[in-house]
Amino acid sequence: MKIRFNLLTPVLALIGLLLLSGSQSCAKAENLPTVEEVLNRYIEVIGGREAIEKLTTRKCIATEITDLTSRQQPIFESLYFEASAESTGRVYMATWSDTEIYRRGYDGETGWIKDKCGVQHKEYVGKDRLAWLLNPHNALVIEEYFPDLEIKGTARVRGMIVYVLKSPEFHRPLFFDSATGLLIGFGHNWEIHDYREIDGVLFPHRILMSRKGGSTVYEFSEVIHNEKIDDSIFTMPDN
Repeated sequence: MKIRFNLLTPVLALIGLLLLSGSQSCAKAENLPTVEEVLNRYIEVIGGREAIEKLTTRKCIATEITDLTSRQQPIFESLYFEASAESTGRVYMATWSDTEIYRRGYDGETGWIKDKCGVQHKEYVGKDRLAWLLNPHNALVIEEYFPDLEIKGTARVRGMIVYVLKSPEFHRPLFFDSATGLLIGFGHNWEIHDYREIDGVLFPHRILMSRKGGSTVYEFSEVIHNEKIDDSIFTMPDN
């Protein structure tokens, strides 16, 4: 019996350590905020529910810079971009080049694009991440765009410790800075920078999207709230 006891002692000790380790992991998980706490903090830090609810429309002007100079056929473009968005979710975006205007929109039911190939139905436009960021009520409707969010833990992103929130409908998680509460990106290829206060609400003035061979950056120069928007711009063109 004595020999068996000596053999079992280290095994029992190992089991004890594993159980302790498991309890410590659970404790760390319990220290994470809930999804609701992360989202409520985001609402507060960008201005608070009352200030956000006062905004009904948002018009933006930006420079859209596409830098794909590392490709075999390099591309570098600095183009004019403008957008109009409503708190209802309707959105219109347009990019001007020397030869054409690339338009896309969502009228509340139908998403569409218009380019040199003509007009096409594109339902994703209404759920586009840029469309959500442009929505003046974006923080209040985040779970409509990203349903069934779960908090997956923490990570280090661009030197910041972030809370990672994931929706099963999107493969890119949302990153919220644990120090400031601000949304800083979607996955590792969308970066959100340079929040500035406009009419009591913070809005990011630089959005970077990494792409194969380079990136596209939106640098916003003008943001106007609560200006009437012509309803017709949201409607899918005939041709």
